[in-house]
Amino acid sequence: MFKHQFPFFANKPEQVYLDSAATTQKHESVIAAVNNYHSFSNATVHRSAYAIANEATQLYEEARTSVAALIACNNSSQIILNSGATESINTIAAGLHRDMLQGEKILILASEHHANILPWQQLSKRLGMSIDIVHLSKDGQFQQSEYEAFKRQLNESVAIVAMAHVSNALGNIYPVQSICYLAKQVKAISVIDGTQAIAHLPVNIEELACDFYVFSAHKMYGPTGVGVLFGRMELLENLTPLKLGGEMIRHVSFTDAQYQAPPLKFEGGTPNISGVIGLGAAAKFLSANLREIQNHEKRLYETLTSGLLQIKDLNLLGNLNPSGKTDVCSESIGLHSFVLKNHNLHDLAQLIYQQNIAVRVGHHCAMPLMQCLKVAGTMRVSIACYTTEADIQTFLDCLVNAIQQLKTGDDIKLQKIGSARKLGKQLDEDTKETANLPIAAKIRDAKGWDNQYRQLMLASKHLKILPVELRIDENAVFGCESELWITWCDERLCAYTQSKVVRGILALLLEKVDDLQNGSKQASTFDYFGYLTELNLSQFFSVGRKDGIQNAIAAIKNKLV
Repeated sequence: MFKHQFPFFANKPEQVYLDSAATTQKHESVIAAVNNYHSFSNATVHRSAYAIANEATQLYEEARTSVAALIACNNSSQIILNSGATESINTIAAGLHRDMLQGEKILILASEHHANILPWQQLSKRLGMSIDIVHLSKDGQFQQSEYEAFKRQLNESVAIVAMAHVSNALGNIYPVQSICYLAKQVKAISVIDGTQAIAHLPVNIEELACDFYVFSAHKMYGPTGVGVLFGRMELLENLTPLKLGGEMIRHVSFTDAQYQAPPLKFEGGTPNISGVIGLGAAAKFLSANLREIQNHEKRLYETLTSGLLQIKDLNLLGNLNPSGKTDVCSESIGLHSFVLKNHNLHDLAQLIYQQNIAVRVGHHCAMPLMQCLKVAGTMRVSIACYTTEADIQTFLDCLVNAIQQLKTGDDIKLQKIGSARKLGKQLDEDTKETANLPIAAKIRDAKGWDNQYRQLMLASKHLKILPVELRIDENAVFGCESELWITWCDERLCAYTQSKVVRGILALLLEKVDDLQNGSKQASTFDYFGYLTELNLSQFFSVGRKDGIQNAIAAIKNKLV
């Protein structure tokens, strides 16, 4: 519907982009606004009176007005422009002081993004407060029973309620309007993270009656590195600014300073002017099209839900009802998060990525939530206004095929080979034929991504598996995309992770360890990551997996010392 308005897809027509919860593609009006500023109006803002400086300042302030209009804010001075939602929450948490707070507890949801947890941890330590958690169901759902529990926890002891309008990891839409009303009744300050809501739901800040509302431009078709903090004026006036510098002061001496009134009080330094102007264009686009976007995303969400529910061994997490369909305590935006019962998601993702499909696998900056759900991470599929029915169907077809490939242990040539039984027999024969060859030789001889993937899957069978009783914290390798343990067992280094691809890489690494030790060489100082790169395996490393493999290598070296 809107896809032709996004230049990215004209340049990448083969790309199926289903990771809009991470960042959205940029609308043509946003790109034009940013380019026009740099081409015709490039000057700093709020500082000079010459013509293009006035023009730049006017464009900047018009963007603030457009953002205020998007969220139905009657006073644009309550709109603080900054680097994003993370800075906004940090500004609030760092700027609050004890006489602004009535209680001693900070209440947050179990599904919060790290950016809405870490600043409150710091505040709780600074002011001697405690953090209470509102839990979800075992499947990550938030329905009437969870809402009732939330209300019971929201009492006079609560000073701050900090929660997302929509969960970035689950898609749950939370009843923030009624929660903000309850917070006001007990004199608690409400801080709402609207990052995942702003591009999908109408936001009326007056009706929500929250004290603070934050969001980022890059989640709403705007530029990266720019965002919004809305605050109630009396709170903004009392809040200590986080960022100190030029233009945010009324008067300054060597010993003291007087700050400007909001919003400039919180906008020290030269701002991201082009980013703010792009944000303004994105706000105008959403204001003009949000109802149509909602209807479009709802249809796609229903198609996606229907397709996912038909896949055996797939467990959907979070609320399963599209926005506006049922009661407000069980709604979701166009996002699904799921796990597989019998296969590792990172192995699945490797197959999906090869088909030019972008989805997200991991903890989605919500580690505490994953711990509550007892999963290492999920695969997240997120819809935006430029998503099409063809995108959804392509993903569903690829997902079914990839799961079947994992079941049989084959690569992407599954359909050419035939049945799973025939394929399993062929794999057994291949394993016998190459049983005496080193893993490294097989991988070096494999041509193309698909053959290397297949060799890693076969190599995973050669890893000496670490017994369950040794999969404990002291043997854990942290910072990996999937859980990983490495230690000595029966005089050999053993390891375990659910990912077959990573198990194959570990088998390759430990094979090299054995070779070096048998040759009386220093195994603890060898460049193992360079070795993997020489074997052309870097294509299997996302940034997260690269860090995880380097952490695994460090753990191996530590065990060898």
